[in-house]
Amino acid sequence: MLSGSVGGAPSWCGWREAVSSTYICTTLSTNIHTGILSTYIHLSSTTINIPPDPPARHHTVKTPRIPPPGGLWGALIGIKSSMDLRLRIGTFQQPSDPLQISHDLHYVSLVLPATKTNPSHTIHPSPRCCLRSLRIPPRDMAYSFGDGEQRGERLHERRNRLQLKIITTRVMVDGRWTTRTLDIHQILARNREEKQQMMDRSPAEQGRPVLGILTRTLIRSPVVKSIIPARVRHRSRNDVVFVYDDAVVIKEVRGGERIEHNPFQEISLEDVVEKKDFDSPIRAARILGLPREPKISRFPGVIWSKKDPNRSPSPSEIKPDPLHENEVPPQILVLTLASRNLLFLFAYHDVHERVHFLSNVWPLPAQAEQIQELGVHLAVDPKWVGFPFGSWRANDFRSRAMAVGAHENRVVIYTLKSMEQIRKEVQGQNGLDAKNFMPIHEEHFTEVDGVILKMEFLHPSKGDEHHVILLLVVSKGQGSLLVRFEWDCRAGLSMVERKPSQALAKSTRLPHLLIPLTYGTSFALVCEQQITVYKDILAGNAKGQNIPLKIDEPPEEPQSSNRLPIWTQWARPMRSTKRPDLEIDNIYLCRGDGVVYYIDIKESSVPMISSQCSACTVNASLSSAFATLDLGDESNDALIAAGEMGDGGMWYLKPRDALELVGTIRNWTPLRDMTTARVNGPSSNLAGNDSQIWQRDKRLFACTGRGPRHGAITEIRMGTEAVKLGRTIELGELADNGILDLWAMPVRSDTGICLMISRPTETELILLPSSIDKPINKANDEETDEEIDKDPQVASEVEELNLSERTIAAGSTAEGFLVQVTPSSVNAIAQEHGILPLAWHFEEASITAASFLTIPRRTTVLLIVLRKYNDFYLHHGHFGLQGGRIVFEELGEPVRLQSEASSLALHWVENRILAFVGTLAATLQIYVANAGSSLSPYFEYSFDDPFSICDSLAILITKIQAVACGEVEDGQLVVCGLRNGTVRTLWFDGDNDGGSNGGNRNIFGTGRSPLSLCESLIFGSTSVKVMADTTRNSRAFAVCEQTVCTLEYLGGASPTNPAIINKLWLTDPNSQVFQQSPLTGLTQASSNVPQGCSKYAAGSLFCLTGSRLELVDVSLSPNPEMVPRRLSLGGTPTTVLYSELFKKLIVMYNTIDVQDPGSPLRRGIGLRRRAPQPAIAFIDPDADLTRLAQGEKGVRNVLEASCVLPGEKFLGLMEWFPTDGTEQYHMLVVNTATGQAGSQRGIGRLLFFRPVQNAVGDVTLTQKIDLDHKAEICAVAPYGDSSLVYGCGNDIFFRFLDVKHKRFKQLMKLTLRSPAVHISVQGLDIHVSTESYGHHILSVGEDNLVPLWADKTSRTGAHHFVAPGQSLIITTDLECRIAGLWQPPKPQLGRTTPLIFEAFLPRSITKLCRVRRQERRFQINQVERQIPSQTSPGNGMKETKDENVAWEEKYLPRDYMLGSSEDGTVYQLSLLDEASWRLLAFIQNMAMREPQICPHPNPRLRDRDLEPSMARKQDMHIDGDIMIRLLERGSRTLLTKMLAVRGPRTRMLLDEMLVENPTEDRSRRLRALAIEVFKDDAPKYEETGEMMLRWLRSLLMPAI
Repeated sequence: MLSGSVGGAPSWCGWREAVSSTYICTTLSTNIHTGILSTYIHLSSTTINIPPDPPARHHTVKTPRIPPPGGLWGALIGIKSSMDLRLRIGTFQQPSDPLQISHDLHYVSLVLPATKTNPSHTIHPSPRCCLRSLRIPPRDMAYSFGDGEQRGERLHERRNRLQLKIITTRVMVDGRWTTRTLDIHQILARNREEKQQMMDRSPAEQGRPVLGILTRTLIRSPVVKSIIPARVRHRSRNDVVFVYDDAVVIKEVRGGERIEHNPFQEISLEDVVEKKDFDSPIRAARILGLPREPKISRFPGVIWSKKDPNRSPSPSEIKPDPLHENEVPPQILVLTLASRNLLFLFAYHDVHERVHFLSNVWPLPAQAEQIQELGVHLAVDPKWVGFPFGSWRANDFRSRAMAVGAHENRVVIYTLKSMEQIRKEVQGQNGLDAKNFMPIHEEHFTEVDGVILKMEFLHPSKGDEHHVILLLVVSKGQGSLLVRFEWDCRAGLSMVERKPSQALAKSTRLPHLLIPLTYGTSFALVCEQQITVYKDILAGNAKGQNIPLKIDEPPEEPQSSNRLPIWTQWARPMRSTKRPDLEIDNIYLCRGDGVVYYIDIKESSVPMISSQCSACTVNASLSSAFATLDLGDESNDALIAAGEMGDGGMWYLKPRDALELVGTIRNWTPLRDMTTARVNGPSSNLAGNDSQIWQRDKRLFACTGRGPRHGAITEIRMGTEAVKLGRTIELGELADNGILDLWAMPVRSDTGICLMISRPTETELILLPSSIDKPINKANDEETDEEIDKDPQVASEVEELNLSERTIAAGSTAEGFLVQVTPSSVNAIAQEHGILPLAWHFEEASITAASFLTIPRRTTVLLIVLRKYNDFYLHHGHFGLQGGRIVFEELGEPVRLQSEASSLALHWVENRILAFVGTLAATLQIYVANAGSSLSPYFEYSFDDPFSICDSLAILITKIQAVACGEVEDGQLVVCGLRNGTVRTLWFDGDNDGGSNGGNRNIFGTGRSPLSLCESLIFGSTSVKVMADTTRNSRAFAVCEQTVCTLEYLGGASPTNPAIINKLWLTDPNSQVFQQSPLTGLTQASSNVPQGCSKYAAGSLFCLTGSRLELVDVSLSPNPEMVPRRLSLGGTPTTVLYSELFKKLIVMYNTIDVQDPGSPLRRGIGLRRRAPQPAIAFIDPDADLTRLAQGEKGVRNVLEASCVLPGEKFLGLMEWFPTDGTEQYHMLVVNTATGQAGSQRGIGRLLFFRPVQNAVGDVTLTQKIDLDHKAEICAVAPYGDSSLVYGCGNDIFFRFLDVKHKRFKQLMKLTLRSPAVHISVQGLDIHVSTESYGHHILSVGEDNLVPLWADKTSRTGAHHFVAPGQSLIITTDLECRIAGLWQPPKPQLGRTTPLIFEAFLPRSITKLCRVRRQERRFQINQVERQIPSQTSPGNGMKETKDENVAWEEKYLPRDYMLGSSEDGTVYQLSLLDEASWRLLAFIQNMAMREPQICPHPNPRLRDRDLEPSMARKQDMHIDGDIMIRLLERGSRTLLTKMLAVRGPRTRMLLDEMLVENPTEDRSRRLRALAIEVFKDDAPKYEETGEMMLRWLRSLLMPAI
């Protein structure tokens, strides 16, 4: 925002100038006070008197004073400060039109006086770029020009607000004058850049690069802050809200309907929608609104029309509940954000069943100190008015109040509107109105003296329902107090009264939990070994009763502490209203080590805890994210918890039965170290082809978890998870001779499925009844055949199928017929008695290809290709039932093909049958037939390569939004799996007749043919099989070279919207170390099951891995997910690295040896002696897991006691290869630390081990030498051939090893101001990140270490990475910053490293590693233009050919960096050149003003200039998460909207300063920035936006 203010009376200046032939008039409106009557301008040595300004009372000026031609005139071009105005002075020439003025090349700076007494203004020549002429009228003035005709408009601007407009100017570009549009922001931003560069640069810094940094969240932190069961989407949806640090995810609890086809999982948790655009950390979350209603139906989307809650519903009372009613749900989620905002939100469905969020923000009051963090405590009044539990009426329930607390001193109390009032304000005729969505009614501030530990609302007593009670536990001094606020909800917050405080006993001074009880004003404080229940608090001091917790279970991890674990959360399960005693609180308590305790609290009983017991112990480290699930009135309890240091899960509690794990919630925190490894495995099993889709440079492994139960090495994998459902079929000899294909078909006889396996010479049939829950071994027994024999109906019908030949195609019809197509016959059997089968044999012909299509509510169509001698014919027909026999009726005459068919596919659209035929001539032919008619040629598409033979086809349907009308329509995509390892996706425009001049243009506007190529994906070098997903119309599976992945198109397919491609990772819920074998085939059971058939495994996949067939359930999420694989260690890992020599992971981890001396109990557990025991493991991650768990020597090396000092910790591990030029040695170097009593830093050692590998691959360690130091050694790095550099306390040591004599020599030392935390060597330079004083660069002198460069900023260093060949150091610190430092080429003593860029992230990066970018991860780089061919194939078809145009590879970075944080977040970082940064910064600045992309931005960032500026190094950071939102939420539509948006009138934005057509001006600027990036490739494309968005997608593609 520009503003100017100088003391004095209002005045205005009207300056004009004219040069050349450009005449443009602009206006600047402000309220500037000069305080003088005349202005003097001093230029060179001449003083010129400018006419005085009009008096302030003159609000209308007929004709402004204009000097004679040739006189000096000025123009205000910017306001630098309140005393510094920027002007331009030129020679005035009278234009023909008094409204037209122009500018010349004289630029000046006008410095206004600081006082009213100095009447002179000094003008200094300045080589700055200029703006156009500007006019400064007084506030609210109507002005006229020339003959008095009014030419202006009345201005109503607030005081010190500016309204600017810009002009076009002419600049010299490549020797030619070019017209450019400039505005005040561009000029001032450029001036700031120039000033900053002049201040920073010196002759020694010439050649400093201009670089930006792009960051994106690759893997979100799995840490869940809280889990809240809620109805925030719809009253009938059983949702659970997961609150993360910066995201909210709504998941739905599903059960009942899945039991029939998935007997292995009774309940499941499925993602619904997530919101991750808060741009601020979440501090606390609660639910307000109506209370949770007990779940009646186990089917989602079904409600019960309740009349009597004490009886079960009848079938007639259960009816579907529509989801899109534009209504407010019964509950609302409220969040407190670190940006000091209260955020209210809920979710709703639109008419297309898509889920959206509606939210609004209430600002919290400013906090006196940053450490207060207002919002860490959040409480909501749980009481509903007037009715006891179980006899509710919706309009009588509501949350009445809410309180927000800081860490100490401050509390803000709010009263809330009723849900009925909120509905009336939000729900309108045109949908939901977010502007009127605000539940807050009144606000009240109060203070408490002390640290707030807990805060909750209490339930009022019966008969006193209007009483509101807010209770706080406050710590003050050496004790704690109960602080209470009370008021009547009908009187408002003006009647809030603070009651006298009550001191707590010493045993309850620091409670773990505060639990309000539902009946009366009672509450409970949970401490380590007791619960204190308080009642009668309204009578004065509350009466407390201490009840000890009878816990017999010792800590699950005694290695962690000598104290008992703390109680982390409580949950109240949903109970049936039919129970006889309603005045009992049932509470689950969870402890950090996984112990879950159950208590019943009744106020009238003595003691008040009527019963208590240990409910279960889960294998998880529990935190505050703990809750109970609502599975129905008469269901057992289900627990859900997110782990703190390992995986969480869902558990089903059955009375007198074992705990059942029904789901896993992944967690890989804390993440301490990370490394990349070249390990043979399924993600790198392809060699020799750099363009293959799954060929990776490296796999990623990390040290995660803590303790013996959760410490592990986790392989970080991204993709789509496919969970095994418990059924494994061992095929044995069936897989030895090869399996061509397989199909899964539902059967009517039993709750099972029929598998048909095609082999080269025969077909095998396997029936899988759902009643069998154990693996089936086809190789060793005849169990499968026995199961078939148990069903005589299936056994008799199977004999009618042709099992003596290979099967070409198989499937089931809408009537439930099982159909098999072999080279010599078409066979169909019924699954009902009395229906004769079909056996259609061919004697003089053979079938070469076949395809099925089931038309909903119609019939099933079969398409086959018959070979008669050397001719090929296309037949199609449908199945029917006639006279008790299955018949096949052909439709129309056969069609002769010009070439043999390689693949077939059928599609039904607009009452037409479309037949897609891939041929050996590398073409794709389309035939069309109306209902009952013959097939006729429609179109032919030719691929560019004779080896591009289409071996498989998949037809997908995707939702697209029409640009003109905004309606959502269905679009058809043809996915072709080619023989050369490529997948081609074609857009099919069914409305286009394929003519060269007629027909509608497709959505890309690149051709007139019905088929247009969207993208080409290179998967490998062998044939790709594609298969449409029956559960999602927009997704397909692709199998190539032992790898399966998914391709999904959301919102159509185009170069700017390519496929979302994820690898399919098989996981076993019973084995975290499960490693899938190479996938060679798959089939999917149809999700559209014929009536009467079993729904068992409907929609599930059968994956062929070697000789095993696995039944898996595939995730429905289209976006890549983290699919971790854990290698348990039995200890806490600290360091992991990959040894190229051993081809193994080397892991250093610590175990704790607990010895119980049998001493007396203290606080419930023995005085155990805990001795750390470090260990080093050499792990082949695909082979040594079982041996590692058993602790075999050679895999797990527990170091002997003689190698380890008491209390010594191993901090780091490094491989070292010292050499004397002739012989090389291999050693492991370990740096340690040992705490000493009375010493601040302790002592440290360097240990040297020699690893030796035997013939079977086992590695043993032998200690060779150790170096003792008087401070801990935190970092070490190799230097040269045989030297080491390491940090010991504040000292940096350099040692040279004499390899021949095996002793260290030449000790050099340099003392820094802070200890080193990370050391690396690049060339001859030593890079050191320190604990408190940033980054240092050292060199090795003759007899000492020489400091070369130092960071000028004191940073709490964490890690750094030196970019090879760029003299760029990327550093991270513990203050969540990333800094890019440049090392000048000429060393100078005492110089500081210039700052290139700086980025602030939500969390600190503790480890950086480099990964190389593949030649496009999925090779989405070939967008073909359709060029109509001049020749025709001669069969009535029109033909097109394609040519490849690839360009964006050269505009993408070669390398990426991955940065990990301890909370499990992994960032992807890439460097940007100046042109790329400017383009992305311009887009980012526009996106931050778009509410659809950034609904809750920082106001300071939202108001930043659109024109990129390099003045601040923080602005060199591009937030890739914002760019991803732009791409995910409709990139082309949002980009058009951002280019056309106008800023609010209440603040000055660039949009208010543009010319008459702001969209054209922004588009011109965007195109100019894009041309600077793409250079010579830009003119090849008409759509700059499309080209840019495609490049942006490629730039943000995940690197792993």
